[in-house]
Amino acid sequence: MAHDNRRRRGSRPGEAPPRRLRWTAVAIPAALIATFALAQPAFADTAQPDAATAPTSTAAPTGTADPTSTPAPTGTAAPSSTAASNTSASNTSAKSTSTSAAADDSGLGAKIASVALSQVGRGDNPVVTGFGGLNCNPYTTMVAGFSANSDGCGYDTTFKVRNSNENWCADFVKWVWQQVGITQDMNTVNAAASSFVQWALDDGQTPVADSGTPAVGDAVVFYHAGAITPARYADHVGIIVAVNPDGTVDMVNGDFSSSTNVKVEHDTNLDLTTFAHNTWSSGEVWALVSPPTAAQHPTPHASIDGPDTAVVGTDAVFHAKATEDGGSVTGYYWTFGDGRATNSNGADVTHTFATPGLHTITVTATSNFGTISTVTRNVNVVGASAGVAAVPSTETWYSSYPVSYYRFVRSGSGLAADVWDGASWLQVQAAGAPASSGAPAALTYIDPEVNSATTPHAYYRAKDGSLAETYLGTDGWVSKTLPGMPAEGADVVAAYTASGPAVFFVDANGDLNETSEESGSWSTAVLSHSGVQPAPLALAETADGPTLFAVSHNGKLTTTSSAGHAWPTVPSNVRLSKDAMLSAVTTPDGVASVIVNGADAHGKSASALVQLTRKSRGAWDQTVLPGSPAAGAIAASTYELPSAVSGPLGNFPNPPGTLVDGPKQPLGTVVAFVSTDGTPAVSYNDGSGWKTSALPGKASAITGIAAEPIAHQPLQVYFDTASGPAMDTTGDTAPPSGPWTTQALPATPASFADRVLLYAAGSADLPAAQAAATAAGLPASQVTTSYQVAWAATLSGDHFVIAVGQAALNALEYNTCGWANPSAVDPGSTPFDYVTRALDSLPGADLFMNGAAATASQTQQRATDMAYYAVHGTLPAGETALPTAARSARTCLGSAS
Repeated sequence: MAHDNRRRRGSRPGEAPPRRLRWTAVAIPAALIATFALAQPAFADTAQPDAATAPTSTAAPTGTADPTSTPAPTGTAAPSSTAASNTSASNTSAKSTSTSAAADDSGLGAKIASVALSQVGRGDNPVVTGFGGLNCNPYTTMVAGFSANSDGCGYDTTFKVRNSNENWCADFVKWVWQQVGITQDMNTVNAAASSFVQWALDDGQTPVADSGTPAVGDAVVFYHAGAITPARYADHVGIIVAVNPDGTVDMVNGDFSSSTNVKVEHDTNLDLTTFAHNTWSSGEVWALVSPPTAAQHPTPHASIDGPDTAVVGTDAVFHAKATEDGGSVTGYYWTFGDGRATNSNGADVTHTFATPGLHTITVTATSNFGTISTVTRNVNVVGASAGVAAVPSTETWYSSYPVSYYRFVRSGSGLAADVWDGASWLQVQAAGAPASSGAPAALTYIDPEVNSATTPHAYYRAKDGSLAETYLGTDGWVSKTLPGMPAEGADVVAAYTASGPAVFFVDANGDLNETSEESGSWSTAVLSHSGVQPAPLALAETADGPTLFAVSHNGKLTTTSSAGHAWPTVPSNVRLSKDAMLSAVTTPDGVASVIVNGADAHGKSASALVQLTRKSRGAWDQTVLPGSPAAGAIAASTYELPSAVSGPLGNFPNPPGTLVDGPKQPLGTVVAFVSTDGTPAVSYNDGSGWKTSALPGKASAITGIAAEPIAHQPLQVYFDTASGPAMDTTGDTAPPSGPWTTQALPATPASFADRVLLYAAGSADLPAAQAAATAAGLPASQVTTSYQVAWAATLSGDHFVIAVGQAALNALEYNTCGWANPSAVDPGSTPFDYVTRALDSLPGADLFMNGAAATASQTQQRATDMAYYAVHGTLPAGETALPTAARSARTCLGSAS
């Protein structure tokens, strides 16, 4: 169907669709207030088989505003005092997002209009002008959108919350209603515009298409032609703020796009039927939902207790308290802004944050009257650098999956990044020229300079001796020189602290330095005239600030940490061997510790692997770990125990929550090393004491470990071998005891030809894919039958994925079969579109190449032409045009392999 270019499409019942999502009928879990099914939105196929892209996105494109619209400039409107006082939250207190009011108050409609108008102009952060990307807004956070995700979202300085990524027209209307004291049945209303129809039915109303007399304060729900029912997909919901003498109305609509931002818009002098037809299609209908007339129960009085600062990979404990006047509290529901899979229930929750930066957590308390209060609390999450930077996906609105890993390595005279997309590795050339020695530090954090994206950074000593930074910017890799001069061979470590990113190193004088960023400006200072060696240097972050571990010139372990404005260096009695190596780790309970390979502990030889944790008054806890480490680097981390995984990938608890506390997300500690027999190994503590496990393969040195504290993420240990870099990895939720498998890592940056991937969904089309690869000069390894691999490669935009055959085309376009995928996207939908003409450049994230021919017997030729053109920039000899492309269909074919 045709869409006005300003409008965001509505959302699925209970949730909002990811970008370019293909919808089919899907049953929402029965735990929701109501069960809905989705109607399939229509879309336009391309007229020409080999046009640039086909089909078009299901999200409406953006462009000029409706001529009747009179939007206010973005960000100029301030919320009313009522709205602001009821939704602002800080680290010291949290306020309910609604107040009690009599719904039969003759001024209720005027109050709704006043609050809605006060928000006109408020928009997304980061700023966007269309719907092919993030849709980050404060209203979803404040109403605790249960499927929202804050990854990639900015901070709202008025409401003092981090924004959430979700289609938000319904969240906005819900928020407005709550501000004026509407409390009835608010758990029924969610991100789906159609949920307002369910609310109306529960209230005894019967919304009728294109019928009724609009009144100020009414919600207006828009549907494609058909029945007005919560079981159908609704396109939008807005608020009537004025009824004019000529019968037209003025509306305030949230989640409308313009040339400046997606924002709250004021549309005037509208005939609802004409507005619906011009905005969506000639068959579009509208229905009125009136606010309640009955007196409203007061909401519960709720609050959150917990830390203001939490540490990545450690336990953060929060407690909710709520009371209901004349009633009782029946459930608590928590969100943490990092994907719906981490939502939880109960008054007491334990959460593990995976990414540094400011996070807004919410708890919604529900009473036996059905009233709710949502309160928020901001938590500043800090974390230390590691050998690998982990970045959660923002390609779908509700999931952090897959998690991408960036492993920074030297490549020739420059810096490269081995990138894991959730299924496979690819080495890409990054910016910067590191020195030949000294370990770089990898750090992920929410970077305001990159539109609040969660961004991988590398810090290292450059060839010219300066301190340098490389990070992934909005337009690719960026390198810049920072103030500070690390000593030759110095290790560089970093942390995201309560004040922002900070980098630590030892200079040529043996002094410990800090280079830190504040308000976009970097500066450097000497922290301690400690007289320590430039390497090894290790850092553990805590809620009280970083703790740095180094080796003095007389071979003793030292610690340096902040004490007010000073950074005293404290020597220990622990003597280390000349080639001792350190790896710091923050224990699951938040205490800084260091694991030493080469310590003389309790009379053990210098080859012992020892964990040291500083106690009060300068004493140290010393634990000798099992294993027989050879001299060399080690890598330590906390990890999420398999017992923390309570369901399949993407599983999550549904609102309204319960009084039963959710899972505790138990954590363990793991350290990787090379054994004296040359095999990689790990020692780990799963809460029952330290154990050790041998890994497959042979290794010359450990280069890192990845143990992202998110359910369903594998452990990965990186090491060098005689034949090049490699990785041992566990499977999904497997413990450190294994099983482990070995995989070679890329040794050089990928060429464009290396990025071409032919995908056949099963054995029937595999010969065609293999023949196409051979004709293009590609190795057999660049043909896959794995849906997981094809999905992750398409999602990242780093690969040129060709879908060979109808089965592969259908699978990537619709996933009608409901195959498991790295993003845990619901069955029957994907975030992908396809390109039908030949290209010799990457099509971009979420786009794949349609290598299926309309005539099945021509699929091999079409796939060959596409692969050959990608590699050589021309069609094969004798070919002048591609065979006509097949059209995708919602038919389950092939297999997921």
